[in-house]
Amino acid sequence: MRLLPKNLVIHQWVVEANKLKLSPISVSTDGHRMHLAMPAAVQAYNRMAADAKKQNIQLKIIWAFRSASTQAQQFEEARRKHGKRGAIRWLAPPGYSEHHTGWAIDVGDETDPQADDNPLFERTPAFRWLKTNARRHGFELSFPPKNWQGIGYEPWHWRFVGTPEARETFYPKKFSALGVWGVSWTEAVRRWIFG
Repeated sequence: MRLLPKNLVIHQWVVEANKLKLSPISVSTDGHRMHLAMPAAVQAYNRMAADAKKQNIQLKIIWAFRSASTQAQQFEEARRKHGKRGAIRWLAPPGYSEHHTGWAIDVGDETDPQADDNPLFERTPAFRWLKTNARRHGFELSFPPKNWQGIGYEPWHWRFVGTPEARETFYPKKFSALGVWGVSWTEAVRRWIFG
């Protein structure tokens, strides 16, 4: 359910993780970069990937932690290509990416590289498996279709919320002061914005 004007896009400001606290989760497909994430997210992802593999589903990491400086480079490139409004629908500005937290990962299907970072990922066996099983491993889809934030649908983008620390990152306690615990996140935000 969309509660905000259609042209409004909201990226939540996040604190960038201390890189020294992150653990390796995988090596990039080009072999030039080590993907990092928070240790609890790494452990949960490894268990999830192992469970998927038992059902012949081959998950892979496309992105994990991304610094604000890397985000700035990517955002500038997207802005030049699509304009600011187009860029912000698909890419958070620096300081606002869930990837800064170390809790978010972009997942792909090893058997279908054409679907990497692409809405076509929704058609892969990996996505269908994640949609059914990711929650058991503490992951949720960050930007489903028609999300309240107005951010473009990203079937590849998953965030770990399986620990209190991770949940607090994405579901801040400030909402408890408004007396909205016990309602959906969408309802909490609606009440926070509109009173």
